[in-house]
Amino acid sequence: MIQTCSYCGKSFTSYYIAKIPYCSKECKKESTRRICEECGKVYYPRQQRANTRFCSRECLDIYRHRKSIESRTRICETCGKEFIMRGMSGKSNRGEVNEGRFCSKKCYGEWLSLTRTKTGPSCIVYFVACDICGKLFTARSKATRLCSDECKAEESRQRSYKIDSTKKALSERKCKQCGKLFTPEYGDKRRSYCSDICLRRNTKDSRKARIKAKDNGVYYEYVNPMKVFKRDGWRCQLCGKKLSPKHRGTYRDDAPELDHIIPWVQGGEHSYRNTQLACRKCNGEKGAQEIGQLRLFG
Repeated sequence: MIQTCSYCGKSFTSYYIAKIPYCSKECKKESTRRICEECGKVYYPRQQRANTRFCSRECLDIYRHRKSIESRTRICETCGKEFIMRGMSGKSNRGEVNEGRFCSKKCYGEWLSLTRTKTGPSCIVYFVACDICGKLFTARSKATRLCSDECKAEESRQRSYKIDSTKKALSERKCKQCGKLFTPEYGDKRRSYCSDICLRRNTKDSRKARIKAKDNGVYYEYVNPMKVFKRDGWRCQLCGKKLSPKHRGTYRDDAPELDHIIPWVQGGEHSYRNTQLACRKCNGEKGAQEIGQLRLFG
């Protein structure tokens, strides 16, 4: 079968039909001959139809570096100095914006000062009086009414508590541990204890009671001592003495304490009906004895 070489045009005989016929290996090799666009060296790519432009990776990197420098070369609009930008954004690469107008911040400041003196201020400025402190300040909008972050925090606090005496009275609450009236700080609306000491004391007492009830194998429920003291009228159920809430947590003989009517060692549960108010002296003298009557309500 007679075919024509696609490189030299010579006719030759072959035993099969090739898509791209060559008369010899030399013609096939010469058909892939390339000239590097960077260094001008003649090279032969490994693949026959490889669309390569450079003989090596080094030439490709040099070409990319040169093109990058050319695309980042600018002339400063203030001093006229030619400089190279450090980097460009994607918009600049696509030609959507013109970045790199100035070689330094100093030149940009000089251009800005000259522009403002010619055209005036870049935006409208309003003089507004702060609603909290009454101080005059500059703002870009008439809707701005607060001059600083401190005034913003104060305005938020006033809006939360209303500053009105009736509203402020409603914000006061009783401590779950000591019963003292207190007003929580701003931003701490869920606080139920007047101090961290009362919080730790309540948590510690509840944890100790839960562990002790589990060790003795008795029933346990959360008991708020203040509810028990209020239920018993702040009066010792053993001696009948009137006790003061401010003495709770002290080592005085008349300090109010939570006492179990049926002690732990006798299988007494930790519940509202098995607890009562007792002074520190009576509670210590009672010990593990069963004195008192179970309550019919929790």
